[in-house]
Amino acid sequence: MKFRSLLRTVALASVVGIVATACGGGGQQQQPQQQGRPGGSAVFGAEQWPQCLHPLTSCNFATWYHLVTAQLVLPKLMMIDRVNNTVASPVLAQAPSLDNGLITQNPFTITYKLNPQAKWEDGSPITSEDVRFTWLAVLNTTGSNVTSGFDKIEDIATPDPQTAVLRFSEPYAAWADLMGGGNVNGYLLKKAAFPDADEEKPDLKADFKNEIPFSGGPWVLQSFSKSQAVLVRNDNYWGPKAFLDQVTFIPIEEQPQEVAALLSGEVGAIFPQASNVSVTAQLSRNPQVDYVSGATNYGDALWLNVRKPPVDDPLVREALGYAVDRQAVVNTIIKLNNPNARVLNCIPPTFEVIKPWCDQTDFARFSYNPQRSLQLLEQAGWDCSTKPCTKDGEKLSITDYVSAGNQRRIATGQLIKEKALAAGFEINVKENDATDLFSNKLPQGDYQMADYASGAITDPSPTSSYSCDAIPTPENDFGGTNTSFYCNPELDRIMEQSDRELDQAKRLQLIRQVNDQLAKDVIAIPLYSFVNITGWRTDKVAGPVGTWNSASYGTYMNIHEWFAPRAGAA
Repeated sequence: MKFRSLLRTVALASVVGIVATACGGGGQQQQPQQQGRPGGSAVFGAEQWPQCLHPLTSCNFATWYHLVTAQLVLPKLMMIDRVNNTVASPVLAQAPSLDNGLITQNPFTITYKLNPQAKWEDGSPITSEDVRFTWLAVLNTTGSNVTSGFDKIEDIATPDPQTAVLRFSEPYAAWADLMGGGNVNGYLLKKAAFPDADEEKPDLKADFKNEIPFSGGPWVLQSFSKSQAVLVRNDNYWGPKAFLDQVTFIPIEEQPQEVAALLSGEVGAIFPQASNVSVTAQLSRNPQVDYVSGATNYGDALWLNVRKPPVDDPLVREALGYAVDRQAVVNTIIKLNNPNARVLNCIPPTFEVIKPWCDQTDFARFSYNPQRSLQLLEQAGWDCSTKPCTKDGEKLSITDYVSAGNQRRIATGQLIKEKALAAGFEINVKENDATDLFSNKLPQGDYQMADYASGAITDPSPTSSYSCDAIPTPENDFGGTNTSFYCNPELDRIMEQSDRELDQAKRLQLIRQVNDQLAKDVIAIPLYSFVNITGWRTDKVAGPVGTWNSASYGTYMNIHEWFAPRAGAA
């Protein structure tokens, strides 16, 4: 999975709450909630593993970087709650709004009033100077991968330690996700942790090698390696303190082993993606295991590098849209864990579960149609008298990268491969280490097609995902997030206009105009919205487990509320 930068409007749209379906092991009713008590430790599984820990560079492309380290340790200004509303984080005294005077429209300013109780792990206060330092670090760190919006801030005034005033050059609808929300650069940094940094142009490229050396969250990252991440309770956290003394995440990247580790009690909880088999059926066989499952704001798609032959040809991309049997993927694989699943017809940052941005029309014209695919390929100069089609003696061959060990995507790739041959395409499914895929291959453009999910987003701004300025290049140290390498200067203008538009109805029309063009240019082929599953051992952890399963930050977001069960309570 990959985090996209998350943007949100000033006039917040109502969103559809996502409610998880709770199921007990073997269909049993869940036990009454126990009272939390401090002490104990737990081990949890991770399906993917971060390659590095830098919160500003391409390290943060990997979803599991956020799930097992950053969002448990680093504070945010605004945050997304478990039903995908944007709210003030514990760092703030209140959320800025027009009504309370903390937002002005002309000039456009946002005033953050910090919670005077908010502090870092050493007991020092979180101040407005930290807000200003974070802004400057995002702009000046070599390889910083999302500067959209930050570059519209002209200055941040710090009249007192608890007040930061952001002055923008123009209205910016995504203000709530700068140093917050679900943006990959959505964290607040501790200025005092970088005493040698340039005061006005801090470049933190050389920092965060194998550590996050400070905390403003419920946990402190004690150690990190390729084999585990150990977090301990932050005793200086000003909010509700963690019950558990320590949690350890371990990578178990093969899903059968991940499920087996939970069933055997090797780990206390897992957060698997839906597979090509019914994971929930496996979990229900053990009476000591409970689980929840539910739809998410992640969209799985075949992402195309529009600069890489043969998919650099728009006609080939359009043909591919008819060569992929998306309905067969949903029917055969996705409905195993979500019987109500249907083909997804929009691409991130719009999702079927968050309306009104996705109206399920953008890609609706694409259904499996081999004859239409062959017509388009012949129009593009391919000889389709044999399969796959050829041109100048070369086969029409595309490598489909999938995360190693992800059985759902491997099965999806094989199904697509079988059906695409009749439509003229040779598809080669290739497993690749997930961290290498997200941190190296995608930003460096070393791929033709890749199947992965993108999400953790509630706002539809496409700018940081598809604008020309967001393309990774050697000059920006491959730090851009437009890993489709798509560039349409005219569409950039509309995207930027949508980012400035504070009227929700007008913004919706602009977003739909952008989405229509992205679908016309076929920069990706959306497949499905997929299911999150939280499984846990009732003899290992108790509390509100699974309540964040379908939320943007994922199931481990509230592990500070989990605790060791009482003896004999399971």
